[in-house]
Amino acid sequence: MALFLTLLSIALCYFSPAELVPTLAPYHIQQFIIGLAVVVSLFVFNPARGGMKSQQTALLMVFWFAVVMSVLSRGWLRPSLSAFLAFGLVVCIYSLVSLNAFSVARIKIFCRVISLCAMVMAVEGILAYFAGFQAEKLMIADRVRGYGVLNDPNDFAQFLLIGLAFLGLSWKKYHLLGNFVTVLLPASVLIFAIYLTGSRGAIFGLAALVFVAASTRMGKGKAFLIAGVIFALLVVGKFGGGRDISLHEGSAGGRVVAWGSGISQLKTNPLFGVGFQQFEEYNDLTAHNSFVLCFAELGFFGYFFWLALLVTTATGLEVLAKIPAKTPEDADFSKCVTVVRAALYTFLATSWFLSRTYHETLYIILGLAAVLITMRRNEIPSPIMPMVRWVPIAFVCMVTSVLVIYGTIRFRNF
Repeated sequence: MALFLTLLSIALCYFSPAELVPTLAPYHIQQFIIGLAVVVSLFVFNPARGGMKSQQTALLMVFWFAVVMSVLSRGWLRPSLSAFLAFGLVVCIYSLVSLNAFSVARIKIFCRVISLCAMVMAVEGILAYFAGFQAEKLMIADRVRGYGVLNDPNDFAQFLLIGLAFLGLSWKKYHLLGNFVTVLLPASVLIFAIYLTGSRGAIFGLAALVFVAASTRMGKGKAFLIAGVIFALLVVGKFGGGRDISLHEGSAGGRVVAWGSGISQLKTNPLFGVGFQQFEEYNDLTAHNSFVLCFAELGFFGYFFWLALLVTTATGLEVLAKIPAKTPEDADFSKCVTVVRAALYTFLATSWFLSRTYHETLYIILGLAAVLITMRRNEIPSPIMPMVRWVPIAFVCMVTSVLVIYGTIRFRNF
């Protein structure tokens, strides 16, 4: 029951009940299901399994505290409670994944459910584009989109990319027909739907996905070359709706201006930021960059722990990817590591152009990664990063990323 309710909660994150059936909006169906899933999951909780005792969980709790402090530090008591509850829903989703995806078999179920959700939405988007099916909901300016939190074409493309990454679990050696039915055909549908979103950020996401998938087989050098070729072909083929990829293009220029606003907000409130979900109070547009949004709203304190969460997760997955597979069970585990790792890097690559700091998809991926890392925490070398390593690395990433953003702004205005 706990697993079913958790999977239903995840599906409802993307298939917004209030948008599908507006009359259900007052009843908060999604929040009710999430709450029920949490209660049932805690009732059957076994501390010896899952990822709740992971390093990632501890860092997420500190990040949640930073979200609240960003508002509370400004003396806003009621908004701080709203921030606690709003991001608390995301923490609940992460916790549900960590509690219930406690085995390789269950991790596969989670990944396949997300891929299935992406497939259904992709088919709906294609039907909306060519047949007018729910076009008023699933189309905007000749670009397809999803429901609710995915109602922006760029956000929708990012989610489809995650579904594409998770399809890799179904790939089997020497099963040509099976691979065609379970991987190649669904992947073609997803890629075509991504094309219909007209998202330029998806080009970077696809290149990142190709790089991770190829690097597991042929090394990072050759993988980088292949990803570069794919990137060039996508650009030449006008995959991003035919729009230029340039800092001086109108839309990109507006995003860089928003990044500049983020730097200004950081200068004004360097420790705790301007407050959770307050970016658009200082700028007409959202940040269009998850990193900018984080340091602008949560300051260096929140940004440091968000990066620490990403650094420890990415490093843990890299260690797991190097563990040799000696048994069929090891091979299954390695496949899970590969697809979760691909999903994380794909999400981060596209997040450089999207405001997805607090989005559920990221924390579902982090929850799956936390379980994988916890399952092999006793391996040598351990995938769990000691504090003396992740603290300086997160600090360097924090400083470097802010300088890169600032340098990009200066370069565009030069």
